Amino acid sequence: MPGLVVFGRRWEIASDDLLFPGGVEIFIRAIWLLAISVVYNEHRDLLKCADGNVLAAYLIGVIVQLCLIIVINACIVHVSMQGTITNYRPRKQMPSLLYVRFALYMPELAWDIIGTYWTFHDHVGCDRDVVAIVEGAVIFSWIVLVITVVGIAVIFDPLGSRNRFSYWPEEQKGLESDETDQLMTSARSAAARVWENRCKVLCCCAGFDEHSQNAFSDVAQVIADFFKDVDLTPSDIAAGLALLQQDQDRHSVFRDPMSIITTQPQPHGDPHLEDLGLVAHYMKFAMAAYGWPLYVYTNPLSSLCQLSTECSCCSCSSGQVEGGALIMSDNCCRCNLAGILQHTGLMATDVVYATFHNKVYEIPFFVALDHDRRSVVVAVRGTLSLRDALTDLSAESEMIDVEGVEGTFAHKGILQAASFIHKKLEEENILANAFWKVPDYSLVVVGHSLGAGAASLLSILLRPAYPRLFCYAYSPPGGLVSKSTAEYTKNFTCSIVLGKDLVPRLGISTMEDLKSKLITAINSSDKPKYKILVGGVWYTLCGSADPHTPSSTTAPSPNLTQPLLDEITSMPSGRDYTSQPDDSSIRQQAATQSAPLYPPGHIIHIVEVEPASSCLSQPTYGAVWVDTDHFTSIIVNPKMLSDHMPDAVMKALDQLVHVQARGLQPFLQHCSQPVV
Repeated sequence: MPGLVVFGRRWEIASDDLLFPGGVEIFIRAIWLLAISVVYNEHRDLLKCADGNVLAAYLIGVIVQLCLIIVINACIVHVSMQGTITNYRPRKQMPSLLYVRFALYMPELAWDIIGTYWTFHDHVGCDRDVVAIVEGAVIFSWIVLVITVVGIAVIFDPLGSRNRFSYWPEEQKGLESDETDQLMTSARSAAARVWENRCKVLCCCAGFDEHSQNAFSDVAQVIADFFKDVDLTPSDIAAGLALLQQDQDRHSVFRDPMSIITTQPQPHGDPHLEDLGLVAHYMKFAMAAYGWPLYVYTNPLSSLCQLSTECSCCSCSSGQVEGGALIMSDNCCRCNLAGILQHTGLMATDVVYATFHNKVYEIPFFVALDHDRRSVVVAVRGTLSLRDALTDLSAESEMIDVEGVEGTFAHKGILQAASFIHKKLEEENILANAFWKVPDYSLVVVGHSLGAGAASLLSILLRPAYPRLFCYAYSPPGGLVSKSTAEYTKNFTCSIVLGKDLVPRLGISTMEDLKSKLITAINSSDKPKYKILVGGVWYTLCGSADPHTPSSTTAPSPNLTQPLLDEITSMPSGRDYTSQPDDSSIRQQAATQSAPLYPPGHIIHIVEVEPASSCLSQPTYGAVWVDTDHFTSIIVNPKMLSDHMPDAVMKALDQLVHVQARGLQPFLQHCSQPVV
């Protein structure tokens, strides 16, 4: 860190990132050198054939090249190990070494052409084994060159050119403030365009309709704004996360366990909140919204046989099925409908409507009759496609109209998805038809992840017409609603979060906080990057860390309104590459757009009271009521992803239900074990 500057531009790699690729190349080239040397020494007599001189020259040339490449790579590896992430000065010779290494590609390419010519030429009188070895060497050499080209393409930074992204000190002199503002605005626009193009390439299957185009633009702007004031490479981020994980774990061990949780009094009088059996029951509907993929994932051995009993082969057209249910955009065997029935235990006649139509801002959902709990259930699917991911990443705030409440903002992409479902329910009279069949039933809206966020906002939109509805939001997005909106939803929403789940803590404001902590952790470390990365992997696998790892809390927090890192590998000309300066007006606009958003409703946090005794056992869980402020910081931990999985949430809820069924209290009051 920061990005390496060679050939007059910045690259998505730092001067201390070349240890591992350089070491791998040395290993491969050494084996290659050994094999070629053995062939040349053991079969020298067999080279006295037609074109034997060409073959001998080729082998000698390859040996010489491999020796030079190994030596220069060893120098690159040695230099890459020097210094720390922010102290680049011990690595100041890296650009010169890379220029030498690049120069060696020229004779290597020429020798590959010579070897290719000889390999595909007539080999009169030449030993076939020698020819086969040379053919293998030539093919391997071309593969290495192709991999090198691909690697260069991967680390290429479209914004790395001097004219488009860099701000050279001598060029800034004499510029008026308006000219500087224009330069920065142009750079940010270029960054947004680059990220938009990247989104289009990565999510090309999402389509290019109006919604997709808007999502590409929104996502690109969010990402460009996030990285506008830092110069980080991917390995810098990985190293910062490793440091932050160890620092967070070290502080959690010595902290009073219950102080980690910002508890609030348990709500009383509402069975929706007090009965964990009810919470677990509706989790089945949230899982069912994922259709057959999640059912196969959770039941890998028996799922195919069980789904086959519910599938209807050759039902290729959308429309009504048995019992009057309207099923839209399912596959030809209605496997998604079969998954719903298997997850929930419902009959086909209990499903009122289901659509698996999926586009950006348009997510699948189904409506069913739950006779056991006397409710009409609207279940919204979570993220299961790139289109859903674009909806997730459209994270800017947008106003939502809530009567009598001020400052009501919500996640833009999820609000549009909820509006799509609301419009569909109204236009096709889906809920009206359901309540015509069961007029005394209540309305329950559920979802997991993206579906939880959409379900929460859908409940806000439906509440004027259905004031008695209730919403269960399992693992909802953290950057969902403003503070006032979150307070309003406590009247009809219960969120459930498991452990260290990342998603309920994820939002623009928490990402900015994470970025600040990452930079602080990196600046506090006096260890080389490779030691941090290796130590992070070892810590994750074995749970032991270097006791001398510095605490990020001991270093001053960086000022994010200024370039966080102004050190960069110097160019051969001696000029320094620096982060672009910030603009106060744009910073103010960004701060407004990234106003804190929170999970909705009352929140049940399922926490780990005792860890699992083995890899085959399950931790012991407890539950605690927490406030929305509990999720204003991201916890870096391997479980931050696994705790988000719907099957993990279901298992934890089942355990708590068994505790409650035995007459015990699953909600924690006092605890002597870490609970985050």
